[in-house]
Amino acid sequence: RGHGCTALPRRHAGVGCPGSNGQQFEARLAYGVPAFADRFTLTPGLGLALSPDSSTYSLLWALAPYDQRDQGEPWELSLQAERQEDNTSDSPVNHSLKLRFSLLF
Repeated sequence: RGHGCTALPRRHAGVGCPGSNGQQFEARLAYGVPAFADRFTLTPGLGLALSPDSSTYSLLWALAPYDQRDQGEPWELSLQAERQEDNTSDSPVNHSLKLRFSLLF
């Protein structure tokens, strides 16, 4: 990973979401910045997923070593908050908070 910007807009056609006519738009934007004396990369990010049936918004914070080649096994710690709204009914809005630690070996 290093410092920089990642933008991944996608438009899905034929996705098997019930009642969505197979269409969904998804976009994510994240930018890595140096942190803690350039030893780590801190990556804040935003996400948006839209379909005819629902909308999902997300915020992400991730922390990883700046240069993972010097590490034995690369790792990442991330926290993601998400809000999902169902556009087709009066169901309650779903909120989630995910804490994830990943270690590749």
